[in-house]
Amino acid sequence: MAIAVTLLLSLCASAQHFSSNKEVMHSTILGVGSSNVLDSYLSPYNYSGPEIRVVRETMRMTRLMGGHVAYQTIVNANASYVENRSGNVNEYAGGVRYSNAWLYDFGKLKTNIPGLRLFVGPAASGYIGGVYNTRNGNNPGQLKMDIMVDAEAVAMYDLKLWNRIFGIQYQLSVPLLGCAFSPAYGQSYYEIFELGYYDHNAVFAYPGNMPSWRHLLTVDIPVKKSIIRVGYCGEFMQTKFNSLKYHSYSHDFMIGWTKYFGRK
Repeated sequence: MAIAVTLLLSLCASAQHFSSNKEVMHSTILGVGSSNVLDSYLSPYNYSGPEIRVVRETMRMTRLMGGHVAYQTIVNANASYVENRSGNVNEYAGGVRYSNAWLYDFGKLKTNIPGLRLFVGPAASGYIGGVYNTRNGNNPGQLKMDIMVDAEAVAMYDLKLWNRIFGIQYQLSVPLLGCAFSPAYGQSYYEIFELGYYDHNAVFAYPGNMPSWRHLLTVDIPVKKSIIRVGYCGEFMQTKFNSLKYHSYSHDFMIGWTKYFGRK
């Protein structure tokens, strides 16, 4: 056991978060998990099944507000193959969300937890995706699009263990205001795109009709000159537009890598 611990320590290097304003962090993590989807436009039933996900994140400090603002971009893509409870009808669901955030760095907080760091600020995000039901004939698919202003918070904690530093990070994003696309109840896509019949298809989105949130908890584990990132991604998207209900609940285990550029 002692030999194993010694070997682990010899492989590890520090994985602390930003130590200077010249650093840029890039992270790519891949995930597998489960998804639960309901789209009342296509079916009144819940569908559940496996899901795959890719999250690409870039974060760097800027010169805004005296160098206390971080700029972050995230590309979050998922795809799932879900089925109803009877197992005789399937749906394909997924999409891509791209977001840009400007986060104020409050620095190391004066709390009883030394090494804790908090970033808070607004984000602009856009999503495109859809759901396809293999049984439906006239309206087999549902298009999902939105442009949102989100509130985002990022907490970073440098955990000192075995004389090394492991970076723990938790992110929370909540959509606040924006615009989303939705057909009206009973309206076909042929009426929308071929005949040009508009029926409140551009919807004002806010927490009252889009109560949603996204979580990402990760740990950076240093191994030799590399940093392995593992974690959990939870996404809970809900909408009620034009008397149509939709939700997509995802739970994914993530693993990938993190790189810092400009670190000396």
